[in-house]
This record gives sequence, C-alpha cells and structure tokens, in this order.
Amino acid sequence: MDNTIMLSKAHVAYYNQLLPVFTKGLAMPNLHPKVKQIYQFAAGVYYYNTAKKETSEGNKNAPIHFDEAIKYWKASKDYKPMALALVGKGTYYRHIADWPNTFKYFFEALKFYESIHNESGISTVNMEIGTACIAQQDWNKAIVHLKKALPYYDVPESELRKSDRHSLAVIHNNIGTSYTRLKNFTEAHNNFLKAYYYIKKNKDPQAESIILVQLAQSSSELGKLTESEDYLKRALDLCNDDISRQGVYGSAARINYKNKNYDKAAEYGELSYSLAKKNKNINSQSGLTSLLYKIYKESGQYEKALKMHEANIVIKDSTNLEASKNELVQQELKYQFEKKELQQKILQQKKVTAVELEAQKKMALETSKNKLARQQLVYDFEKKQLNQKLAQEKKVAAIKLISEKKTAVKNNWLIAVSSVFLLSLLGAYFYYRNNKQKQAITVLEKNQIKQKLLITQMNPHFIFNSIQNIRSLINSRQNDDAVNYLGKFSKLTRQILEHSNQNYISLAEEVEMLENYLAIQQLLYENKFTFNIRIEENIDTESIFLPPMLAQPYIENAIKHGLSNTTENGKIDIHYYLKEEKLYFEVTDNGKGFGTDEKISNHKSLAMTITKERLVSYTKNKDFIVQTNNVIASDGTIEGAKVAFEVPYIYES
Repeated sequence: MDNTIMLSKAHVAYYNQLLPVFTKGLAMPNLHPKVKQIYQFAAGVYYYNTAKKETSEGNKNAPIHFDEAIKYWKASKDYKPMALALVGKGTYYRHIADWPNTFKYFFEALKFYESIHNESGISTVNMEIGTACIAQQDWNKAIVHLKKALPYYDVPESELRKSDRHSLAVIHNNIGTSYTRLKNFTEAHNNFLKAYYYIKKNKDPQAESIILVQLAQSSSELGKLTESEDYLKRALDLCNDDISRQGVYGSAARINYKNKNYDKAAEYGELSYSLAKKNKNINSQSGLTSLLYKIYKESGQYEKALKMHEANIVIKDSTNLEASKNELVQQELKYQFEKKELQQKILQQKKVTAVELEAQKKMALETSKNKLARQQLVYDFEKKQLNQKLAQEKKVAAIKLISEKKTAVKNNWLIAVSSVFLLSLLGAYFYYRNNKQKQAITVLEKNQIKQKLLITQMNPHFIFNSIQNIRSLINSRQNDDAVNYLGKFSKLTRQILEHSNQNYISLAEEVEMLENYLAIQQLLYENKFTFNIRIEENIDTESIFLPPMLAQPYIENAIKHGLSNTTENGKIDIHYYLKEEKLYFEVTDNGKGFGTDEKISNHKSLAMTITKERLVSYTKNKDFIVQTNNVIASDGTIEGAKVAFEVPYIYES
C-alpha cells in the first residue's frame, strides 16, 4: 500500500460542507464581531486542511489555499494557527525542492514563534529547517538547526510523552546521519545511541532495527567490529519480514566487505541476494551481485566472482542496460584467469628444468677429471639456466603482449564508458541513500498529517446550527445566554484545532471538551435532555492520555437518533472505567434503543466507521470491535441503548 493520505468519505464531506457554511455566514449583514470571528476561524480551518491534503497529493493549488488560511486567521487574530500555516506552506515547497521559498516561509514562522517565546513552535520549525538542509546535503547547517530543536525537550524524562520520545529519536538520528557524511563517526555514533535510547522506550521494532543498523555502521567506522556485529544481530532479531531481513543482511555484507572480512561479507551477501531474488527486487539484486563480485574477486574466489559478474550482466540486460559497458570488466577477469593459468604452467616448467639441470650437473661432476673441467661445467650449466630463464620471460612477455593487443582497441573506449558508468553508479547510490532518507521523513510527516486530519470529527451541520442559534439569542436580546454559549462554542472549536497537532491528550482535557460539546447540544435540542459524565475514582485523569474526540460520534448518535422520539426528560450517561488495566468508554441513553430499520442502522454504521478508522490507525487492529446493545427493563421492554468500546491509552505518571 502506498503512503498517500486517503481521507474517508465522511471527512471529505465535512470539509466540503464547511465552505458554504462560512461563506454564507460571512455574507450576513450586521454580524456580531465575535460571530464574525468564528466564521473567519472556520474559513481558516477549511483552507488549511484543504492545503494539507493537496500537499500530500502534490497539488499545485496548495500554496494558494495556505494563503487563504493565513488571511482568515490573521483577520480573526488567531496568530498561532497562522504560523502553523506558514510551516505547512514551507513543507509544500520542500516537497518540490523549491529551496528559496522553503526557507522563506520556515523562517517567517520561526520569527513569529521567537517573538512570542513559543518553545514548541521554535523546536518544530528548526526540525523542519534541519530536514530541508539534509535534503540539500548541507550537513553542517542541518546539525545547527537540529540541535536548536532539542531545548524544548530538556525536561525531566518522566514528563516526556511517547510523541516527544519519537521526535527526539528522529532529531538525533538525523544529526547522526549528518555527522556520518562529515566523517565525524564519534559524534555520529553518540547521536545514534541517543536515538536508540528514546525509540527503544517507545517499543517501535521497525524504527529500532533501522537505528541499530546505523549503530553497526558507525561502530564499524570506529573499528569496533565485535560491537558492530552485535548491533547487526540485534537488528536482525527485530525484523518480522523478508524485506527488512534483506536490508539488514545487505548492510552486514557491506560493513564486513569494508573491513576486508570477506568470509562473513560473502555469507551475509548471499543471504541478502537470496531474499532479493525471492522478493523479485531487481535493484537490490543488481547492487548485491556487484558487491558479491568484488568480495569474491578480492578474496581470490574467481569462479564465484565470474558467476556473480555474469549474474550482474543478466540483471542489467533485463533492465535494458547495454552489455557493452561491462566488456572491460569481462576482459580484465579473463586476463586474470589466463595469467594465473600461465603462471602455473611456467612454474611447472621451471620444476622440470631444475630437475633436468640437476641430473646433468651430477653426471658432469662424476665424469669430470679435474677441477677446471668441473668449474667449466658448472659455468656452462649456470649460463644455460640463465638463458632458459630469459627465454621463458620473453615468452611470457610475448604472450602478454599478444593478449594486450587483442583487447587494446576495445579497452580504449571501454575505459571511458566504464568510468562514466561507475561515476553514474556512485551518483545513483548516493541519490538512492538520500532519497530513502527523504522517503522515511515523508512517511513520518504523512502519518502525522493523517492522524491530525482524522481528529476533526465535528458535524458541519452542528457548527452551522450552533451559530444560527447563538445569533437567534442575540436577536432576541438574550445577551447573557448568547455570550455563555458563544464562549463554550468558541472554546470547543479552538480545543479541536489545537489538539489536531497532538496524537494524545489527557483524559481531563477530553472530558472538558465533551462537557462543552454536550452543553451546546442542549442548546440545539432546547434542553430536552440532561447529561452526566462519570469517571471511576481509581482513574487519574491527568496521567491517562488518549486520542482526542473518540467518544463524540457515539454521543452525537445517542442524542440525535437515540432520543429522536423524546421531547423531555432525556438522559445521556457517559462512563469511563478501568477493567483489568484496560480503559473503557460507555455511553447510555434512555431513548428508543437500536432497531432493525435501515435508517438507524446507517447512522450507527457511519459513527462506527469514522471512529473505527481512527482506532485501527492507533491500535493497528483491523478487527476492532465496538459493542452496541439495547438496555432491557425487567418487563422485557427496551428502555434505552448502550455503546461501549476499549480506548487505547498511554499512562504517564
């Protein structure tokens, strides 16, 4: 599955309906200033989320809609969201490598955050600038800005949230990567260790495995080969699929090859190559056969080297690369084998000649009658041996000259072509490494954007009806009630936008949002129901963190459909409780209960679909169950409905 953000139909409908709501609202005459401010705020929300979606899709209209969001938020004096839109616009330009505009909008946002001393915003923008510098391969500037992102997290470790630890791991990993490119392997290794420390606490095996490979490479560069091997084994233990294992085996092969540990390099390389063939990964197969060729050639295993070289040629042919570019390598390999064979023959000839000369020498000495004759014989034998040696050397030189003449014409142009090819290969390798890193960063950004977009669940009809009711109160001169409900509605809308930047909020914050939401619903439904929110005594609402607004669709369903036949004395009961260390949410109404008619089923299904999409995203469990039951009285009649589900949460003491 690709990494493009896919919005549900419900979310697309929500943002599409916001446009006529605030357009119609802003066109009304004699608007109260606070009501106008709410419409302007809603317009900013619409254009900001539209631009974020367009950024993920590569739509060129994204900057235009970011500008609209900035305009409306500036008019409504919502300056923090305005700075957020500046960051979003810079991120769009980074995706298309428009670096002047990238840094222009990042630094505009940075100046604003610094002017109001917003440490969170300063950290976020410096992290974005550092990431952009990495994409430009400006390693020194990347380190400077990434380090500026760290002070925000300089708090007691007990206060760090899971998302904070993830951000720290990303920052230190990127700093380590930058130091690696600057050949400062000590600093690189130290930062990889810090990244590993934080990511291990988050229990994220995939990210942990990636950082362990980085630690293995930096340990190897520092000469700590045993430590490097240990990191690779630990990374391999965390792999749960063939693609991950293939990557770790490939890294292990390259590290051992660099350290001239050819046996282990060949072992890991063959394992990675086998998985690449199994996964039908042509690019990996090409790189691994090239690596194995070098390993076998440099370790003197020429038959295996030739086999890998031939496999590499076949792979490159299958991807439409010209076989002629590899002719020089083939000729060199052939020459090495011919030379080795010739040297063996010459050695054998030397042995035979030495034996013959020794036998002749002994015979001559035995038959020699005087010292002079013996000396003359020795001299003759030595001269003959020298002449034979010279003749053999001339023969070797002649054979070599003939071989060189045959390949000279081809080698002249193949050397030039191969040089260009090797340079292109090196460039492609570094581009591949850099692109993989940018893809990893993009995946992280897109996953974070997806979580933020899934948080906004308020019904646009609810927003419009709320504003219309508040306006009616103002027109009927019920000013105190209008200001009261306007404050609750404004606070609820702001809470939702502010929490859209967070994956988790405290249970206390969640309950506060629900209270505001239910108070506004009472106004919409003319106080035909009361509500009660119960929290078990053993729950610390400040220490439990959960995804925001999970409960809202079910509460809305209970009010809108559960109490649809109720004109007064309606009741909504909300209950949070712990059972076997699991947190549960439960909402009960005293309405007509769940029926079998299609209309009720459809409304119930929509609420479950919206929430289930978010719950699946957090829990990675596609079979997540939401329990729905009727409340049965003692006489067997239905006296209401109940919905309950387990809430994913984080406990931080």
